[in-house]
Amino acid sequence: MFNYSKQIEAFRDQKVRLEKDLMDKLYGHRQANRDRIIARLPNIISGLTVSNNDFCPQGSVAVKTIIQTRFTDEEYDIDDGLILSEKNISGFSAAKIKDKVREALDDMRFKTPPEVHHNCVRVFYADEDKEKHHVDFPVYRKRKDQDDNEIQELAGASGWVESDPTRVNAWFLGEVEDRNAKSDGFGTQFRHLVQLLKRFCRSREDWDMPNGMKLTMLVAELQPMGYDRIDEAFFYLLKALRSRLSHNKRIFNLAHPDQPELTKTANDSNVQSLYEELEEAIAKCQILFSTTDTDDAREAWDFVFMSDGFLEDFDTENQGQSQVKASAQIGICSSFMSAIAWIRSHFDISHRQEPYWPILPQGNVEITAKLTEQGFRDRRFKSNCSPLPKRCTLTFRAETNISKPYKIYWQVVNTGAEAVRHNGLRGGFLDGVIVRGGSTRTESTQYEGNHWIECFIVKNGMCVARSGEFIVNIE
Repeated sequence: MFNYSKQIEAFRDQKVRLEKDLMDKLYGHRQANRDRIIARLPNIISGLTVSNNDFCPQGSVAVKTIIQTRFTDEEYDIDDGLILSEKNISGFSAAKIKDKVREALDDMRFKTPPEVHHNCVRVFYADEDKEKHHVDFPVYRKRKDQDDNEIQELAGASGWVESDPTRVNAWFLGEVEDRNAKSDGFGTQFRHLVQLLKRFCRSREDWDMPNGMKLTMLVAELQPMGYDRIDEAFFYLLKALRSRLSHNKRIFNLAHPDQPELTKTANDSNVQSLYEELEEAIAKCQILFSTTDTDDAREAWDFVFMSDGFLEDFDTENQGQSQVKASAQIGICSSFMSAIAWIRSHFDISHRQEPYWPILPQGNVEITAKLTEQGFRDRRFKSNCSPLPKRCTLTFRAETNISKPYKIYWQVVNTGAEAVRHNGLRGGFLDGVIVRGGSTRTESTQYEGNHWIECFIVKNGMCVARSGEFIVNIE
């Protein structure tokens, strides 16, 4: 199969997954509305206290499968569950508690006031631009049953309905972690395939396709094994989907096996539409098994994703860079190559894995570093200091103000021609080793170039602190 993985990964990274600046903006709006509820709801409901700990991020934003919108009528959906103790809202009906939350969220600066919906209270943002989005606050109450088990119930359209706001997130994050444990990167690829399948299903404005929850369940069920390349993995996912849907179009809720299936009938129209469009997409991709021409491969994948010119621009730029590199080898264009290197973000590289966990900052973590070189005393060094010599040992220590219990993960990313030659590129996550109450990670100065390490503190399935990149330059 023609290798188009570099282009597909770049497309996913830059045009499918949500860019960091917009994600931060969505997080900011979510937090602003949390702050309104925290400050105002206790004034509306006497005796109630609310904190950030009473909120539970949900949906595709929380598990990082949200993708960029393509059409003007699409908008981003941020789900943030609010969990209240029954003893503090005793006597409140589902409708009444939602109305009180709506009252707490109301703000004269909103162009459209918050609205009560069947299962949530909705706050609207950005009516007409590509950043159009809304924040949904489903409201839950928690109580104890007669056996002292905690029960959580959603304020729904017909009253209080038993529902666990953490179940889907916990299932998805568990799948990512379990799959990564079975095969390095397999869980991360699971998330990436969900993003790409969503993009395929939303690539045409007139298509009626299954929602993100249904697509996620299909990928979880059918992710192909043994394909490191993202283009191969996605193509064989499409084939597996076609085969599965040819004889069974029901989609099951793998996060809630005890609940009814997600499809309404044995042949929902949107699932049938997916099956029909898979036929044409797979047929278009057959040329990938005979061609050696990049243009042919691009045409096939552009049909699948409708990249809006991204793949063509990427191939043109990549071809230009290859020519520049060839010229640079005979000393012609070194200054131009330097300019190219600075066009893209220093940290934006394809083999760097995205965090598995939703990011919900609650504290800080900082890295200190020490270099051990034979024949010399140990010495400390700072991020992005002058280049370090090879064949030395580096010890990184993380200190955090997050209260235990928590898990610590390190991400080591290296770059450069020498690492590529030795098949030594890294970008995944590693468990921390606890030593004397702190967390340390030992590495060596093996490859020339720019590298970095970052520490992540994970608590209750959320990343509650991250250090940022600690840059290590090696001569």
